[in-house]
Amino acid sequence: MATAAIDALQGSCRDDPSAFGLRDSAYAAGARLADVMETLGAAGPSGLLNKDPVHEDLASEEEGNRLDWQDPADAFVAELARQVGGEGSTMVDAALRRAIAASAQRLLTAHPEIRESLTGPSGASQGRGLAGDLLCLLYQWFFADLVTEFLRAVIAEKIKLTVPVLEVIDSEGKIADGVAERIIALIPNPCEEAEAQAAEAAEAVLSANDDSAEADVPLSDVARRLVPGVVGKVLGFAVDALGEEEVPA
Repeated sequence: MATAAIDALQGSCRDDPSAFGLRDSAYAAGARLADVMETLGAAGPSGLLNKDPVHEDLASEEEGNRLDWQDPADAFVAELARQVGGEGSTMVDAALRRAIAASAQRLLTAHPEIRESLTGPSGASQGRGLAGDLLCLLYQWFFADLVTEFLRAVIAEKIKLTVPVLEVIDSEGKIADGVAERIIALIPNPCEEAEAQAAEAAEAVLSANDDSAEADVPLSDVARRLVPGVVGKVLGFAVDALGEEEVPA
């Protein structure tokens, strides 16, 4: 059933690339996630809570709102959902926020040391950056969870896609079970892509015999460039390969 659900969504998106506004919203959220990855890599979850350049003018108001969270980990998840999922009111916007929140919760569960870094004696002052492999997990989980959460919303709202089987789904939306694990297999690991690019860059530096050239490839930049290809793959637009390109403005 999960395969049928994915086929239904991808079929609808191929028939109408602008369907639901999902593609463009996923592009934008993926770019925002790449920005968040940069912050998390430099300063960890506490850095996300302490720094929000997009809403800098509202810093004092946001700080007051965060005090309402008794668990700093809950505040982290909520802030991540806001910064990546945005503040829109459409069904897709809600699916984006649920997806990144689910991915963040999974990260906290699988790696309790992250939660401990927020709730320990030093709390938000620790500011240790997250390892790249954790950021890449968050990236892959987000896009997989986005498809799952969007399908759940489609089922709940009884929206018809291109595969008739979705029209007779039970009210619990069990068809979404297993979607994420199938989708995640389609998503490249930005860490592996960054390593490959860094190796190519280092080889180019050696070939050019230029000691001043930079071989470092920022993970967030790689993640951002992968977004269009990832969105295309999970929504059924890109069939053959995942390419790298700039996220549309």
